[in-house]
Amino acid sequence: MSNHEIKVQSLSLKQFTAFEKAKFYFSQNINVLIGENATGKSHLMKILYTMLKVCENAHQRKISLKRNEERLHLKLHDVFQVNNDKKLVRSMVGIAEVNLEYARKAFNFQISADGLFMQYEHLPNPSPSIYLPAQEFLSKNEGFIAAYENRELAYDETYYDLSLALNALPLRREKLADVQNLIAILQKIIAGNNSKDNELIRQENGRFYFDLPEGDLDIHLVADGYRKIGTLLYLLRNGSLTKDSILFWDEPEANLNPKLIVEVAKVLQKLAATGMQIFIATHDYLLSHELSLLAEYPSAQSVDIKFFSLHKPDRQTGIIVEEGKILADIEHNPILEEFAAQYDREGELFYKGNVNDTH
Repeated sequence: MSNHEIKVQSLSLKQFTAFEKAKFYFSQNINVLIGENATGKSHLMKILYTMLKVCENAHQRKISLKRNEERLHLKLHDVFQVNNDKKLVRSMVGIAEVNLEYARKAFNFQISADGLFMQYEHLPNPSPSIYLPAQEFLSKNEGFIAAYENRELAYDETYYDLSLALNALPLRREKLADVQNLIAILQKIIAGNNSKDNELIRQENGRFYFDLPEGDLDIHLVADGYRKIGTLLYLLRNGSLTKDSILFWDEPEANLNPKLIVEVAKVLQKLAATGMQIFIATHDYLLSHELSLLAEYPSAQSVDIKFFSLHKPDRQTGIIVEEGKILADIEHNPILEEFAAQYDREGELFYKGNVNDTH
């Protein structure tokens, strides 16, 4: 593990959404969440993000405990898109309890029939967080802030926060020394060896353009995979994402070809090596195994990687959590299980085909 400052250390959940009782001890570098649909991966990242954003806001504005409770109440509504806190309580029965430990400071809250109650002795002062959704967002950014503030949209507040971050202007080159190598790597992924030294991505009135070797392209003419990589690039260039940030990325592999997925695994390693703490949720065999290989075979730039498997034996049981340093430590790995099942199906079809050929 790198010697950077301690960030998110642990999270405990009781009766919160799909979680009956669970505790997570996180890596300071990369945390990989795997599991079938509806096992709470996105909920886990969103509750972490929500609490960290409330803490950020509290320290920026120096607001009271009561005002913090109100802000948490609103943030939960807007991130989870519920109109009642009680809906976040598992089966809407009893009391939900959430406890976050950040840099050795604890912050917890409860949701009951009486409302939401927050408790802390010293509120954590976290590094800025960024939440990237599974779908690319660059092409949706134009006009999004005004639309979100004035209309009813089917987007949660993580999209609004991301749009605010993307609308910050790029920093001067001398301010980017800590992340310049990362920027160069991302530019090369998008534009290859022909990547120019000037701005690869620019924004005009909220609309993005890519200055590529084949020409100046409107964002809507750029492949989805490059838009996702471009989002990281632009957030680094405008200072919204720094070496001290906390990055949440839901399904990085979505709309990426296998070659890009391998590059993303390397980029995640490099981001973490600078000091960034990263949380990703994935269904992808290639991405999860590339990260596991990085953990199994350390290099000069190796980082601490932790895998969490979230699984649910049946509809009545709460989420069960397993953790490991590599994927081989995980007993319930739905990604590997399905690949093994596919291999068996192929064997059966091959056998049946040979039997039919002999008759």
